[in-house]
Amino acid sequence: MKHYALFLVGYAVCAISAFGQAESEIRDRIVGTWKLVSMEETMKDGTVRPFPAFGSHAKGFLMYQRNGYMCASVVNSERTKSLDPAHPTLEEKAADADGAFAYCGRYEIDAKKNRIIHLPEVAMDPGYIGSRQTRPYRFETGRLIFSDVEKQDPSVARWKIIWEKVQ
Repeated sequence: MKHYALFLVGYAVCAISAFGQAESEIRDRIVGTWKLVSMEETMKDGTVRPFPAFGSHAKGFLMYQRNGYMCASVVNSERTKSLDPAHPTLEEKAADADGAFAYCGRYEIDAKKNRIIHLPEVAMDPGYIGSRQTRPYRFETGRLIFSDVEKQDPSVARWKIIWEKVQ
């Protein structure tokens, strides 16, 4: 019985150590700057489209620091430039806001479930502040891919965001 108890304790220590290593390894892989490759939605009918707010030429960056902070920013690169950038019209301001998104804050890694959770502390949309933005992830050929089933738009089946590490 004593050997069995020691075995269980040893197994638990190894399992905890392996879990800690997995999180540490993931942190090692994600820390740095990632450039947006694409953002797409797969519709219920199987067709694929870019995220409507950002268009097919979206640009963005995602940055992770080792200390647990992150920042994400995405814009529609085809937004119309203001005629007078120092004094944009209300319509120009609204169009700019519709085609841009950003938040920053802490992040957590759930290695067991392959999720990175963003915890926005500042955001363009105040509704994101204090929320938990769960990003199921995988690494594929040097890219970080976030993808999940769409839960809010009934016409969309899945969403996918692909990032490539800046070298």
